[in-house]
Amino acid sequence: MAGIIVAATMAPFAIARLVSSQSLDPWRLGEAQLTLVPGGAAERGQAVPAERPVTLPDAWNKAHPGFGGVGRYRFTVAMASDALGDRALYIPRVSNRCVVEVNGVKITQPTGSDSTPWLWNRPLYLVIPADKLHPGDNDVTVSVTGEVNSRAGLSESFFGPRLPLYNSYRLRWFFQVDLLWIANLSVIVLALPLLFSWLRDPVGSANYGIFSAGAILFGLRNFHGSVDFLPMPVEYWWPLVSASLGWSLGFIWVFLLRFSDHRWPRFEAALAVFTLAGSIALFMVPTSRFMALSPWLWYVPQAAVGLFCVAAFTRRAIAEPTPHRVILMIGVLAQVVPALHDILWIEGAGAFSSMLWMAVSFPLLLVLTSALLADDVARTRAALGGMNRILEARITVARQELESLYESRRRTEREAIGAEERLRLMRDMHDGVGTRLSLLLSGLARGDLSIKEVTHAVQGSLEELHLLLDARGPNTATLMDALANLRYRLEPRLTALGVETRWEIGPGAESLALSAEMTLDVLRIIQECIANSVRHGQAKVVTLKLECPDEVPPRDGQGAAVPPFEVLVIDDGIGIGNAAAATKGGGRGLANIKARADAIGATFTLRSDASGTTARLALGHGSVPGLEAGRVRVGAK
Repeated sequence: MAGIIVAATMAPFAIARLVSSQSLDPWRLGEAQLTLVPGGAAERGQAVPAERPVTLPDAWNKAHPGFGGVGRYRFTVAMASDALGDRALYIPRVSNRCVVEVNGVKITQPTGSDSTPWLWNRPLYLVIPADKLHPGDNDVTVSVTGEVNSRAGLSESFFGPRLPLYNSYRLRWFFQVDLLWIANLSVIVLALPLLFSWLRDPVGSANYGIFSAGAILFGLRNFHGSVDFLPMPVEYWWPLVSASLGWSLGFIWVFLLRFSDHRWPRFEAALAVFTLAGSIALFMVPTSRFMALSPWLWYVPQAAVGLFCVAAFTRRAIAEPTPHRVILMIGVLAQVVPALHDILWIEGAGAFSSMLWMAVSFPLLLVLTSALLADDVARTRAALGGMNRILEARITVARQELESLYESRRRTEREAIGAEERLRLMRDMHDGVGTRLSLLLSGLARGDLSIKEVTHAVQGSLEELHLLLDARGPNTATLMDALANLRYRLEPRLTALGVETRWEIGPGAESLALSAEMTLDVLRIIQECIANSVRHGQAKVVTLKLECPDEVPPRDGQGAAVPPFEVLVIDDGIGIGNAAAATKGGGRGLANIKARADAIGATFTLRSDASGTTARLALGHGSVPGLEAGRVRVGAK
């Protein structure tokens, strides 16, 4: 890559040798008779100055300082009769406009237009028709039109056979026009992806954005030397072309600084202010003085800023070299000689027919810089792709490990839940059935239990066992299911005792679902209340009501939000006042009921009057421990 950059930046030296006109010396028009006609002289009635001999090339800024108008160069060409059909005129450089006449007849320009084209940076080749020539001496006149101090003039010219002149013309056209087009278009094309990269990531790709802005602007403005006709008057065109160069170079200088990790916000701000102020000042310079003042006002300060930035970049590239920095440093330093050559040419120290070296070398440098940055983008994307693949592989392994961990945890949780469920069941069996059977066994061992007491104890144990099965059985999905099983167990016995039972389920209460532990406690409370109604209250009708009001309280953040439920056991017994002491609240049964109600977060109240007794269990007023959130359903089953 370094060899390519060196070759590209040294190309102007080789090009200068290739386009040399020494091989055309036999057809060189080295001298002419020049008539200088100042601009507007005919309108002012001034006399046309006399002809005077001049040696080509003739650069007006050097040979005729301050002149602006038309310079008529007249050549006398001797022709043989056998050469009339094979003649052409080749001029390596003519600036700014020109008209060619042969024996007083205007020769059509290559554009085919009657208008005079702008030929600032292009060679001229004209085929001379045979009918415009005659044997002997012929007058060939080249009328050049130029502004004051506009670097106008005429290079050495050649009048001879078509083929050798055309070959030289085409070679110069390629290096001076075609190559410039190719380089500028390549700069723009290669910079566009960098611009898009910056648009996608303005912060992370800021360097790409700065370079692409400078490169695209430079490529666009560099076409100014190839326009056929100016799109605006020269008093606006020249300042615009000069200002655009300053802006494009400003972006590129900032890019060089940032590419070498220099972050100088104040310098960048000062450079922006200078570029803006200088651009405005260019439009204020008089056209007649523009070409004389613009180098000192604009180009020399720009060159000084560029040398400073190049020096800072070179120092960093040497101190902290990277492949891209070193390659770019070689290419940048190789631009010093072309830049000095062009500055000297602008000041009139170089040959008038010389090509502008930097017009070709600098676009090639930008092309190679774009390639370097594109390579950097490609490497970055490849590295990111590799990192993404590594990251994806690690994520896959981590996902597998996490899934294995989750499965192990789920298995552990299932085992823990199963163990806890077995522990609850064992505790319930021990506290309920186990306690009853232990007491029954002790009484039988002492021999102080009657057959009726034994039967009652065994029946109580079976009822306790049935409650456990009803609360935890697979067919008990709702509280209604558990109450149905309880009714199936109790109703035959109560009927045998002459007690009528009534079961009333309110709207929305059919599908209430509680946890197994809570369901068990509710069943035990209901069973105890019914037993008290029959045993102590001597009731003949016992009514159980399950109600669910419509309103639903909001979540309180401590547990599951539960609609309020009420379970009422109503009897027509003798009431608390006429009951035994245990029914009045001092017995163990009521204490157990209240303890179970507190355990499930419920409220138990007992009201008795002459018409009977009402036991009320209020559930779900707020957060209820043990309730399975998400299983509470309100609505008809």
